[in-house]
Amino acid sequence: MSWEFEQGGKFGSEKAANDYARRNGLDPRDVQLTRKGDEVELNIRRSALDGRSLRDNGEGRRDGWG
Repeated sequence: MSWEFEQGGKFGSEKAANDYARRNGLDPRDVQLTRKGDEVELNIRRSALDGRSLRDNGEGRRDGWG
């Protein structure tokens, strides 16, 4: 079975991306982190979003709120 993911943003480090996911109550199994040069892309399993409104205070985020 293939899961579909939504882009969650670009961060300066794995820690910043994981902190964001934790602040929003996302299960670690529902996120993917991919290093792209000096950035880390966070992707969130679409089914984990389920209409949830994610909080974003901009800490560690490189691309603003999408």
